Amino acid sequence: MIRNFAVLIFLLVALPFLVYGQDELSKNGNEIDVVDNGILQDSETDQTEAIQELIDHATEGDTVFFPEGTYLVRTLQLRTGVSIRSLGIIKHHPSAKAGEFSIEKQNSPNPLILGRGAKDLSISIKGESINEGIYLFKSHQIRIYDTELVGDSLKRRAYPGIMTFESSEIEIYNTRIHHFGMPRAETHSYQPGSGIRILSSNTVSIHDSEIYRNGENGVFIHGSRKVEVINNIIHHNGMSAIQVAFGDSGKENDYIFSHNIMDENASDAIDINNRSKEKAKDIECLITENIACGNGYVKGESTPDGSGIVTLINVSNVLIYKNKAVRNNRPAIYIESCGVILAHSNWADNQVEITLDLEEFHVTDNRFSSINLIANTNAKIIHVRDNELGSLSLPNTIQVGEFTIENNDFSHANFNFNMKGTVNLTGNRIKNKSRNPTILITKADGALIENNEILSENSSAIILRKTAKNVQIIENEIKSFNTGIFDDNSTALAVKNNKITSIPGGNENQTFRSHYPNQLTLEGNEYIGIADAETVVLVGKGKARIIKENLVSGTANYGEVEISGN
Repeated sequence: MIRNFAVLIFLLVALPFLVYGQDELSKNGNEIDVVDNGILQDSETDQTEAIQELIDHATEGDTVFFPEGTYLVRTLQLRTGVSIRSLGIIKHHPSAKAGEFSIEKQNSPNPLILGRGAKDLSISIKGESINEGIYLFKSHQIRIYDTELVGDSLKRRAYPGIMTFESSEIEIYNTRIHHFGMPRAETHSYQPGSGIRILSSNTVSIHDSEIYRNGENGVFIHGSRKVEVINNIIHHNGMSAIQVAFGDSGKENDYIFSHNIMDENASDAIDINNRSKEKAKDIECLITENIACGNGYVKGESTPDGSGIVTLINVSNVLIYKNKAVRNNRPAIYIESCGVILAHSNWADNQVEITLDLEEFHVTDNRFSSINLIANTNAKIIHVRDNELGSLSLPNTIQVGEFTIENNDFSHANFNFNMKGTVNLTGNRIKNKSRNPTILITKADGALIENNEILSENSSAIILRKTAKNVQIIENEIKSFNTGIFDDNSTALAVKNNKITSIPGGNENQTFRSHYPNQLTLEGNEYIGIADAETVVLVGKGKARIIKENLVSGTANYGEVEISGN
């Protein structure tokens, strides 16, 4: 655990992957004005060959410049070291071949700008494309900046605005990419058309850009490593703002998703979904200081997705830090079959959900509506500390090897522990207004309830079933409407140094009640019961050790129980 945490803290303070300046890639070459070289502005003719000739005959370090106007082309091919800059619009000529995106054919016959084996250049253009705006294949050291790419919003199966394949050292910044593909119209179906698609690439930086109203994802990353998405606005896309998918290469790691605004996307804010055979892949991922609002809806209706902060499936080594999420359809954080996950200082108006296998989940200093463990959860360690939470939902038959719930504020909690593993409930402030008991322990391998403040306004505070064992209730302050602690023949219960107060009006106003006590210990507790009424009651036969008890008000009735102690 310490090793993983150190790696993630390193990511937290790491600098962006690409930090070269705007002019660093240029070679102080010449600017070649296409109009000065015979290219016609606002012509309806296909000018591909004439413009391509200028690019092909330029010297490395030169920039081919397009003044104001519209320039119609099929595809312009990049050359190493030759940059492209436009004030005018580079637009697809009607003769360009329009393809349809498919998994088998992910690149079109005519991208607007094509880099094939190109390197060491920059692109700053205004482009209108019926296919990809920019496609980079086996290209390196490419900077795309001050660019606007507009797609075909009527196309059902659209290519992405920018696509990289087997490329590296790609920087995209101060760029707008929008309307690549039809808007999503149905809650349970969508069509291709991503803003940016990163495939089998590495060292890619996307920052300070706006990616919006595309048919599918804002940013899609597959089989790639060392990708950062920082300080972008990603909104109104047909799937997730950011999605990471996994191939068979095993290269998927080293991600930073930070300071983005992800708003009104039809699926998740961030979706990291490893469906490969590798179990809980270590991806070294930092998700920090993002804001997510209103994700997971189409025309006001809920889609199957829409996590506010992130969905994590079958991954490990992820730090989720200082994110905010409001009005999203699905949980703020969804965790399925994961390794080591840390969530620190996040704020969301909805819940965290956990299901299936989990190695370690550390939740510290967050605000969530609840943390819900779904049926079939099997976790080694869950540590929930210093959070502001509504409740903690625990279905029957879950397994948690070490479940620590420490120093949290619960505003409307009732806990049902019917599980395998041990529970430590320590230092919490717990309020419960429901008619269900605040803490019900049906089954656990051991439980420590220590130093908590428990206010149960309409029900019993703590109920222990016969199948509970090795429960210790120590130094708590308990105020309860019905029975403060009710023990139904659990084994080896120890209740020590608690202050237990009855709230008048309950059907059973005892501070403590035990049926057929089995190796029960009561020591040093203070009971404030209803005056002149039984407040400590032992029922049936059994054995109890009772030492230095203090009945401030109310009386004790030990019945036929065998009592030992002072």
